[in-house]
Amino acid sequence: MRKLTLSLLLAFSFTVHANESKVDIEEQSVLGHQEIVTLFPGEIQTKARIDTGAATNSMYAVDTKVIEENGEEMVSFTFIDHQDQEYILTRPIVDKVTIKQASGKQTRYVVEMGLCVGTHYEETRFTLADRSRMTFPILVGRNFLENSLLVSSSEKMVASPECEVELAKKDLEDLPVVQP
Repeated sequence: MRKLTLSLLLAFSFTVHANESKVDIEEQSVLGHQEIVTLFPGEIQTKARIDTGAATNSMYAVDTKVIEENGEEMVSFTFIDHQDQEYILTRPIVDKVTIKQASGKQTRYVVEMGLCVGTHYEETRFTLADRSRMTFPILVGRNFLENSLLVSSSEKMVASPECEVELAKKDLEDLPVVQP
């Protein structure tokens, strides 16, 4: 009898916990698999692929250079949007990851940027990669989507970026320089 009671209590606690972690789908925003997004700082609008199969966000970055600024390790890079407009950005390095590909291993820097998709804004991490062979300069992955957004594979360009973002003074100093 004691084993049965213990089993029932365990089953009940798992059921209650599972129900508490469910997300209310009706309260979620729905995105298409392609959207216009805004990056901060700089309010850079560009096209993005919304990819539930990707674990993390990625952004098109070339000419990456590690620099030290005020004792902090930073990376300076050129972001190229969907219209081939170039933005020189400098962001703190928050991590380095090694990506295994068919062509071998590649180390990528990870930076944090503000990202607005639809009405959802969040500070999120991006790996920096040469996406010149990709259609979209930004890939939005599950690290941004989880617990907040749903993606429709049959829709695209359904949510224009409309986030009200108050930038900190430090972010205003980091605004990108547009190259002609």
